[in-house]
Amino acid sequence: MATRILKNPQHGWMSTGIKFAPWTVLLGRLTVRVDQGFRLHVCAKKRGRTFCSELGADSALWSKNAPLDKPKWITDAFRVLAESVLLAEMGKLNEAKSLLGSSPDLEMRVWFNDHAQNSGAWRNRAIGVAPPAKITPLDEVKQFTRLEPVIFARDDMHCRYCGYPVLLKKTFRNLQGVIGADALPLGRSNLTRSGFYLLFVATLDHVLPWSLGGRTDETNLVTCCWSCNYGKANFTVEQLGIIDPRETIFS
Repeated sequence: MATRILKNPQHGWMSTGIKFAPWTVLLGRLTVRVDQGFRLHVCAKKRGRTFCSELGADSALWSKNAPLDKPKWITDAFRVLAESVLLAEMGKLNEAKSLLGSSPDLEMRVWFNDHAQNSGAWRNRAIGVAPPAKITPLDEVKQFTRLEPVIFARDDMHCRYCGYPVLLKKTFRNLQGVIGADALPLGRSNLTRSGFYLLFVATLDHVLPWSLGGRTDETNLVTCCWSCNYGKANFTVEQLGIIDPRETIFS
């Protein structure tokens, strides 16, 4: 029996660049090729250098949209997740497990842990822009759960920083429920959670950080993947040298 995994099967997945195809284009196509450009390595910051090896030393080459661009091997790997969800919905659980097992999951966890979540701090250290004066009083409301449905819909389930698709936490839980925790671990630490979860689960981000007086409302919240959210941390876009995502329109 088929199992409903996706909350909304109309949400697209990223194929290349800025073009998106509907989930249904993957039906019946079980072969997914993933660029093997991933690698496990120690970040240059951990080797005593002054820059992150993924971010690079030349700030002129840094992304103007995201704290740290996802490399091609990660964006290619998203196809594996998309197809696995569809296979699970079709009841082809062994095929879904096998497909996820072929993914560079551990490498994605390391990339998030060593590079993505630290990228904002590294960028700000190099740029040297001080935080703005705090707007007081702070918004009494910090939690944004009640606003998630309307903002996720507004942003078409895409991160407003890197532009890549994101999936609801519920989608990951549902998928784990049918294929098991061994195939899709959702632990409590970076290295015990699936790399797909770390890089593609949906959350909201305060563009002007709440700690600096940003409001918890639709004018200051945008859809965000975890890697961009943790990378941006409590910095402003000016402190990171990136474009305000509220000015960006994704097609």
